[in-house]
Amino acid sequence: MALRSDEAELLKRCAPYLNCWWWRVNNLYIIADEYGNEVLFRCRPAQTMLFVLMWYLNIILKARQLGFSTAIQIFILDHALFNDNRQCGVIAQGKDEAGAIFASKILYPYERLPSWLKTGKRATKSKTSTAIYFGNDSYVRIAVSFRSGTLQVLHISEYGKICALFPIRADEVQSGSLNSVHTGSLLFVESTAEGASGNFFDMSVEAIALFEAGIPLSELDFKFHFFPWFDDPKYVLPVSGRGLTLTKAQDKYFTSVEAAMKVTLSDEQKNWYLNKERSQKSKMKQEFPSTAMEAFLTSGRKVFDADDLMRAEGRCTKPLIVYDVEPVTGKRKKVTANVDLSSKASDKLTLATAGYLLVWELPDDDEDYAIGADVAEGLEHGDRSAFDIVAKSDGRQVAHWFGHLDTKRFAKLMAHIGEWYNWAYLGPERNNHGHAVLQELVDIYPVSRIYHEEHIDREDIDEETRKVGWHTSAQSKPILVSGLEDLLANDADGIRWRGTVAELNVFVFDKKGRMGAQSGGFDDQVMSYMIAQEMRARMPKRRIIDDSNAPHNPNHWMAR
Repeated sequence: MALRSDEAELLKRCAPYLNCWWWRVNNLYIIADEYGNEVLFRCRPAQTMLFVLMWYLNIILKARQLGFSTAIQIFILDHALFNDNRQCGVIAQGKDEAGAIFASKILYPYERLPSWLKTGKRATKSKTSTAIYFGNDSYVRIAVSFRSGTLQVLHISEYGKICALFPIRADEVQSGSLNSVHTGSLLFVESTAEGASGNFFDMSVEAIALFEAGIPLSELDFKFHFFPWFDDPKYVLPVSGRGLTLTKAQDKYFTSVEAAMKVTLSDEQKNWYLNKERSQKSKMKQEFPSTAMEAFLTSGRKVFDADDLMRAEGRCTKPLIVYDVEPVTGKRKKVTANVDLSSKASDKLTLATAGYLLVWELPDDDEDYAIGADVAEGLEHGDRSAFDIVAKSDGRQVAHWFGHLDTKRFAKLMAHIGEWYNWAYLGPERNNHGHAVLQELVDIYPVSRIYHEEHIDREDIDEETRKVGWHTSAQSKPILVSGLEDLLANDADGIRWRGTVAELNVFVFDKKGRMGAQSGGFDDQVMSYMIAQEMRARMPKRRIIDDSNAPHNPNHWMAR
C-alpha cells in the first residue's frame, strides 16, 4: 500500500530513530490528557527519572497524579510492538479497571499511530476487550492476575490499594503473578500508600532496607523508587503580593521536609501544598507524601513528633561495613560489596531479616558502649529480634542487627558483639522470650555488664531482689518514650539507620491510648533503640585500671 506524501515524509524523518526505545516513547504515542484532548506523550521529570534509574524489579511509591501508570503502559506497548515474542501484562484492581486501562492506555495510543507503523509484524493479529496480539507474536494483556505462563514485562498498578481492599486477590498476585516474572524480566509495582500493612508495605520496607545498606542488587532484588509531590513541576501555586504566611507548625513541617529530603521548597510549592491540604485533609500525607514513611501512616496518632522524625530521617546514612556474623562462634565475614542475596530474595528476605550486622563505627578503645535488645515474641507473631549499639559519649548509633534467631543463638550473637564493643553494657528486654535469652547470657557474659533492675519480691515484701534485664511495662514504656522524645526534639537522637526511623513513623497510640506499632507494622527496632538509649543513661561509669608503676619514693616507710 502506497503511503500518502505526508506519511512518507514522516517516515523519512522518523526512520533514523526507530531503533531507540526512549525516542519512540517520547515521540510516537498520542494519549488523552486530563481534559480529554489528544496530546503527544512526553515523559515528565519524575517519569524520566524512573526510566533512567529502573532496575529489573522495581517498586514505586508515588504521590498521586504523577502519571506513572500511563508512562509504564506506554513503555509496555512500545516494548511489545518493537520486540518479537514478548508477553506483557498489566494487573488492574478489577475487571472494570482492566477494560478501562486497555481502552485508554493501550488501544487508544496504538490506533493513533501512523499507518506505516501498524503493518507487518506490528499489525494487529487479534484483540479482545482487554488484550491485543501483534504479528510479531508479542501481546499486551490486562487482567486481575496472571497465574500461568511467563511474562517478560509486568506492571502491577495500585498494588497498595489491591492489598488493602482485596487481600485474597493480593495473595494471588503475590503467589502467582510475581512468580510469572523470571530472572532478567521487567517488573513494575507502583502504588500510593495504603497503610503500614500488606504485601506492598512489606515489599517497600524490604527494598528500602536493601537500598540503605548499600549492597549491590541482584536480578531478584527489588529497587525502591520514591517520588514525592514536589518532584512534579506542576505542583505550584502563585503567591499573592503579600507573600506567603506560614504558621509556626507549617514552617516547622516544611523545614523538616527540606532537611530530610535535601531539597529547597519554593514559596509557590509550599502554597500549593497548603491549598491542596485544605481539601485532602487527613489524606494529604498518604496521597501526596513528602517522605516515604510519611505515606504509610493512615491510622492512629504518632507517638513521636512527625517533624522530628523527618529531620532524623535526613540524618540517616548507609552503614560503613556489613558483616555476616556466625552466632555461635562470633566469626565475622565482611559482605558489604559482594554479597549475593538472590536465594534470600526468592523467600522475600532482605538484608535486615537475613541477620546481617550493620556497622557505622568500629569499636574505639576509648569509648564505652550500651546495647539495647528486643526479643521476638515468637514466629506466630511475625516479629523479629533486634539489638542496637550506641556510644556512651553522645548516644550515636554505631551498629544495628535485626532478624530471626532462636533465643540461645540470639544471646550468643549479642554476647560476641558486646565483647567486641569493649564488653558493652547489655540491656535485653525481659518480657516473654527475653527470659530465655537472659538465662543464656548470664552464663556466657559478665553479669556486671548486664543491666539489673531492683524489685520488691512479691512473696516477701521485705526481701529486695535484683533481676537482670529491662522489663517493659505500662509504667516503664513511657520512660523510654520520654527519653527518646527529648533526644529527637533536640536533634541529639543519634539515629543512623533508616529502618529505625521507619518503625518510629508507625509507632502510634491506639484507641485505648496504648503505644505500639500501627496494625500490620513492627516496633522491634523502636524498642531496641529506646532501651539502648536508656541503658546509656543508666550504665555504670567505666572502670579505668592504671597498670603503671607508682613513682619510687625512698622516704616512704614501705621503702625502708
